[in-house]
Parts: sequence; structure tokens; C-alpha cells
Amino acid sequence: MFVTFGVGASVTWYYHEIVFGWLFAPAKGSLSPYGGLPIFTGPTEMIGATIHLSMMGGLVMSLPVVTISVYQLLRPLLTPPLRRFAVIFLPVVFMCFLGGAAFAYFVMLPVGVVFLLRFGEGVAVPLIDITEYMSLVTALVFWLGVVFELPPVMFLLTKLRLVRYEKFKRIRRYVPASAFILSALLTPTFDIVNQTLVAVPIIALYEVGLFLSWLARPKEKGHRA
Repeated sequence: MFVTFGVGASVTWYYHEIVFGWLFAPAKGSLSPYGGLPIFTGPTEMIGATIHLSMMGGLVMSLPVVTISVYQLLRPLLTPPLRRFAVIFLPVVFMCFLGGAAFAYFVMLPVGVVFLLRFGEGVAVPLIDITEYMSLVTALVFWLGVVFELPPVMFLLTKLRLVRYEKFKRIRRYVPASAFILSALLTPTFDIVNQTLVAVPIIALYEVGLFLSWLARPKEKGHRA
């Protein structure tokens, strides 16, 4: 695990200019008048941002290894059906997180960040600090990745009989309003367009999760598949 973290951090450090370029791309050159790049206001801020980026790279690289290690540790305690379930469930959760992160990077950031930066065009000039921009990007990518894990989590909760399918069905009526409230917290802007871009996928994800919960619900006695 520590070796993987070190390798990931080292690779990210070595290619930090390329990685920063990927992270700056959604802003479409609007971060400052200086070549569209963000600024830094302290002598140590840039190296601090690079160290933070490297740590994030190491963390991302080591997460799959940590997950596999935990599974291997718990595997002897699991029954064969639970082992088969874990082998399928864990990759699905990981793919859902990647889907949310991709949605944040390719959809939310280009729309939201550009809207914010160009809103004051002709009135003020943006000088975006690299630390503030990195915090915005990492937070949005992470939390949308978490939100996209809603369907498999609903399936798991029903499978473990912690939450019944009927419970998810009852609270379905509150999902649209809750989705817009959550989207207001996650989006960098407060306009209805960006909030809708996040709220609609959340509602759709809940519907998918509801279907998966229905599949995972305990079968009635005497029921034959």
C-alpha cells in the first residue's frame, strides 16, 4: 500500500505540469489574464500546491490496492455467496465513483467555472488563486463521485436488510426537492441551469437505486423465481 502511494505520488510529482494542465482545462483559459493560468501569492504556495497534488495522486493510486487488501483480509470470514457478491459489488462501486468524477470534470466544471469567471466580464478581471481553484476542483469531483454511488449503496442496504425497499419507495416523493437542495450545495454557481445539471442525474440515480433495491428485496416465502 505504502509503495503504491509512493509510486503514485512520485509519478504525479514528475508529471505535475501535465496533471495541472488537465485540471486547468475545464476553465478554458479564464483563470487570469496571464495566459489563462491561475496565480499564486506566496513564495511557497506553488510548491505546496504541487505537494498536495502529488499526495492526491498517491491516494488515488493506492485506493484500489487498499480495497483489494481489505477484501483479502476479510475473505476467509466471508461465505462463498458473499465472496461472489463482493467481487462484483466492489468494481461496480468503483466504476460509479469514476462516472461521477467524469461527470464533474467533463460537464459541471466547464459549465460552472466558465460561468462564474465570465460573469463579471467587462467589470472586473479574474485572478484566481491556484489553491482556491484546486480546492474547488477536488471537492466537486470527489463529492459527485460519492453521489454517483447511490444506486449500489441502496442495493447493498436492501440486500443486508438494513433498509427495506418499501422505505426507499415511500421517500421517493421527497427526492426531487432534496436533489435540488443537494445540487445547490455541490455546484459552484447558484443558477438554475447548473443546479438542474446536477439534480436531474441525482433523481435518475435514485430511480436506478430504487430498481436495484427492488431486485435485492427479500423474496416472500413460497415465492419461486
